[in-house]
Amino acid sequence: MKLLPTAGALLLALSLGAAPRARADAPSARPPELEIVVIDSLERGPGRITDFDRINEVFSQVIEKRHWPLTVHVERFAGNLPAHDPELRIFYKGIYPEDLGDQTFHAWVILTDHGKKTDFGIIRFRYYPRAAEREDDVLERVVRGAAELTADKIGPLLFPKP
Repeated sequence: MKLLPTAGALLLALSLGAAPRARADAPSARPPELEIVVIDSLERGPGRITDFDRINEVFSQVIEKRHWPLTVHVERFAGNLPAHDPELRIFYKGIYPEDLGDQTFHAWVILTDHGKKTDFGIIRFRYYPRAAEREDDVLERVVRGAAELTADKIGPLLFPKP
């Protein structure tokens, strides 16, 4: 019978001891967000995952691995998108061979940062797969190479050295 008053006292003690809420005037410690907008066709290419999903995963991993003070959000192009700052637009053209035995990533890339647009033109990364290499692994390596090239280009613009 003494359980009910004890439980009530415990609830009151826990609610009074709760952590104080953050003040509304406190500055946000949230890092800026790099919005990556991928414009591609809705066709499904070879492999188990779509090209957009592969770009989303690999570009996010490559940028996070650089330990830049920002977060990454990737979305597929849709109508009426609000302006983002900074924003990386990837007009994905596909992965297809240019020479005998290669797979080449093609995308037109534009970075917008503080109202300034930087057009990198067509980013191409060529990969020569090994014999009997799994197709998903080949596609992942091609996109990873393109993501590394893109990160090398946008890094000095987003984080210039003093």
